[in-house]
Amino acid sequence: MMAIMKLGDVLRRIKGFSTPLGGIDWDVPLPQRAVANKVLVYLEDRRVLTTVRGVPEALHDAPQYIESVQKIRETLTQVLMEPDTGDELAGHLKMMRAACRKYLDQVDLNRISRWPHETRAVLVATALGELRGALGIQTGIIAARYKLDVPDGLAAALPAPDTDDDEPALW
Repeated sequence: MMAIMKLGDVLRRIKGFSTPLGGIDWDVPLPQRAVANKVLVYLEDRRVLTTVRGVPEALHDAPQYIESVQKIRETLTQVLMEPDTGDELAGHLKMMRAACRKYLDQVDLNRISRWPHETRAVLVATALGELRGALGIQTGIIAARYKLDVPDGLAAALPAPDTDDDEPALW
């Protein structure tokens, strides 16, 4: 049985061709790059990832954070359904979506409502830190892979740069 390559797949592989009368050259941008950029622009506007608050405020703001994380999850699901997402980008978006699910499971306000206030506050702040860390790592990988600039507001969610290896660890 003969496999057929669709025209779109062929065009993505070819950058140009030559004939005896001249040549044509073009560079087709990766559609995944556009999708990846759209995700970064969207995440930059999510205050749950960019606003730094203390532990008491994290508990106070938990309902808004939960709503924001639910919206992020829904948007990532929509992006995953786009035909130009690509397998590699889809893998990173699925990891982001899993981090959102984990956060929502950890910060189930109905489940933790009977816990002492201080315990709830620490739990919410810790879950928020884990979420930002997980999404920050995936954001950094996506930006590096697709050669995208990270919007200023979202840059705070990226992992901290490595320190000089010559310096001893603090712990």
